Amino acid sequence: MINPDMKIRPYWDVKDISQLKDPEEIAQEFEAIFVRMIMKEFRKTLNNGLFSSSFQSKMYLDMFDMQISEAISSSGQLGLKQYILDALQAYQKYSTGE
Repeated sequence: MINPDMKIRPYWDVKDISQLKDPEEIAQEFEAIFVRMIMKEFRKTLNNGLFSSSFQSKMYLDMFDMQISEAISSSGQLGLKQYILDALQAYQKYSTGE
């Protein structure tokens, strides 16, 4: 289910992961980037279909992939964000010797 409160970021507003401080934000942004990379690779296997191979078409499809990846990431259904957070907790637990 897509979150209706999800904020749609402009295409040019790309957060740098190094600027984020909250582990949940970092994990969600990593998940969105990962999904975007997968979608980009999937798109390479398809023919152009309705879209030409022009710069405008490539930009539109890139923006589309970006928004879809943000929606998938914010839904929490993929589980990569939670996996990363669990791994970080385990790392902190065993690295501090608790």
